[in-house]
Amino acid sequence: MRFGPSLIQVIAGLFAVVLITSACASSGDDTQPAVVTDPDVAHDSTSATTTLPPLPPPTTAEFLPETKEGPPFIDRDLLGKIDAFQTAPNSIFASNIAAEMGLSGDVRWGPWLLDILRVVSSSETNLTAIRALQDLSGIPATGDLVPDFVRYGSWVRSSGIDPGPGYETFKVLIYSEIQPEYGPLLDGVDDIERLSGISWGGVRRGGIPELNNPTRLTAAEADFLTPDELVLGAVIGDVAIAYPLRFLARHELVNDTIGGVPVALGYCTLCRTGILFDRRVGAQTIDFQTSGLLIDSNKIMIDNQTESLWHHLAGEAISGPFRGTKLDAFPLVTTRWSDWTEEHPDTFTLDTPKPIFFPEQPDRQPTVYEYAPDAAYARYYDNEGVWFPIVEPTDVFDRKAAVITIALSGAALALALDEVESADPFVIDVGDQPVVVVPNPGGARVYDATGVLTAGASVSIAPEGVTPTSLTLDDGSVLERIISGQSLWFAWYGQHPETATWPN
Repeated sequence: MRFGPSLIQVIAGLFAVVLITSACASSGDDTQPAVVTDPDVAHDSTSATTTLPPLPPPTTAEFLPETKEGPPFIDRDLLGKIDAFQTAPNSIFASNIAAEMGLSGDVRWGPWLLDILRVVSSSETNLTAIRALQDLSGIPATGDLVPDFVRYGSWVRSSGIDPGPGYETFKVLIYSEIQPEYGPLLDGVDDIERLSGISWGGVRRGGIPELNNPTRLTAAEADFLTPDELVLGAVIGDVAIAYPLRFLARHELVNDTIGGVPVALGYCTLCRTGILFDRRVGAQTIDFQTSGLLIDSNKIMIDNQTESLWHHLAGEAISGPFRGTKLDAFPLVTTRWSDWTEEHPDTFTLDTPKPIFFPEQPDRQPTVYEYAPDAAYARYYDNEGVWFPIVEPTDVFDRKAAVITIALSGAALALALDEVESADPFVIDVGDQPVVVVPNPGGARVYDATGVLTAGASVSIAPEGVTPTSLTLDDGSVLERIISGQSLWFAWYGQHPETATWPN
C-alpha cells in the first residue's frame, strides 16, 4: 500500500484549497475543466475547536506490513520505525509512527507530523497525525483537515521548533512521493528550520503556468482595462509597462524583457506581493517557473537553467547551484490603471493571455481563466483565514491587512496601506535612514531623504517632481527612489519579525 502516483488526486480531494491555489492543473493531470474558476471555498484557520479523543496506543494496528530486515516493525523503537518507514513508505507505518510521536510528548516531532499530514493519503493517518499534533501543542483541533493543517503548521512555524537529526532525510523521502524531483530539490536546502517550513502548495512544478515574453499592447489598444483596476507599473530605461493584477493573480510569474533588461515579475497571490527581479545572475540569464512549493504561504520559484529553488519574498536561492545568491530588483508601484496612463501615456501593458493548450495531451481541453478584475481569490481576501501555515504575526494590524514595506540596511518598516493612501507625502525613518513616502491610490513610492530631510519634516514637491527614479523638491533637491513593496501583514512579518510599524 504505497502512497504513490495517485496521491496527488487524493490530496486534491482532501485539500479543496489546492484547486484554488493552482487555478491550473499540473501537466500530468488530464481531468481539469476547460474553464477554471475559484471553487468558492474558503478555509479559515480560526474555526471553532473540538478536542479529539486521546491517541490509541501505537501497537493496536491489526496488520503491519513486514519489513525486509531487522525485528518486526511493531517491536522497534520510534527511530527504528522511522527507518523502516523510509525503506517501505506506507500509510499503516505512518499512522503507527504518528501515534507514537504524539504519545512521546516531544515537540520536535511537530514538523514530521505536518509532513505526514500533508502527504500521506489515508484518513486514519490524517486523524492520528492531527490528534498527535493536538497533544503536542495543547491546541484543540477543529476536526477539519485543512484548518488543522494550517493551525498546527502555524504553531510549528511560530514556535521555531527544531525537528532534530534525521529530519532532512525524512522530508526528502516523503516529498519525493509527491513528485520525484522534489527530493533532490529539497535535499539542497541546508537550513533545517526553513526546510521544515516548506509545504506543498497543491500543484506540481509549472502547474501555475508562467507567462513568457507576453504579447504587449499600447494603452490605446488595451481598451478592456478599467480605470480603477490595479496594475504593477515599472519603468526601465525609457520603457514603461503595466502588468495588470487580473493576469498576475492567475499566472504569478512573468519572464519578460524591459528596455533590453531581462526581468522576472514574481507575484504571490496568497500574500499579494509583486517583486520585479533582474534575471541576470552573474554571467547567466535565467527564467523561472512556479515550483509548486510554498514557505509561510509564500511561493517558491525554480529556475530552469540550474534547478535552484528561490524564496520569492527573500529574493534568495535556498537550494541548488545558486544557493545563497540574492536577486537584484527594480522598483514597482501598485497603482490604478488610469493614474498610470496619466503619468505614462506611452506605456505598454499585456494582452489577454491565450488559452493554454497541452500538445502532449491532445485529448485534454485547453485551460481558460476568468480574468475579470478581482476574480481570483475573492473569497480568500474576504476573511482573515489563511490556507497554508504561516508565522503568526502580532495584532498590530489584521493578519491580512495590506502594508507598504521597506527594508533598508537591516531595518524594516511596514506602513498600513489604508492610512498611507489618505496621507500627504511624509518623512519617516527606517532604522536611522529618513525616507519620503509619496502615496498614490493603491500604493506609494519611496525615496531616500538622507542628508536632505528628517523624520516629521514637511515635504514640498516641485511640479512634475515625481518620476519613476527620483523625487525633486521645491528647493531643487533630488532624492533617489528606493525599492519598496506591498504585502499582506502576515507575509511581511514572517520575513521581518522585528519590523517597525506605522502609524502604530
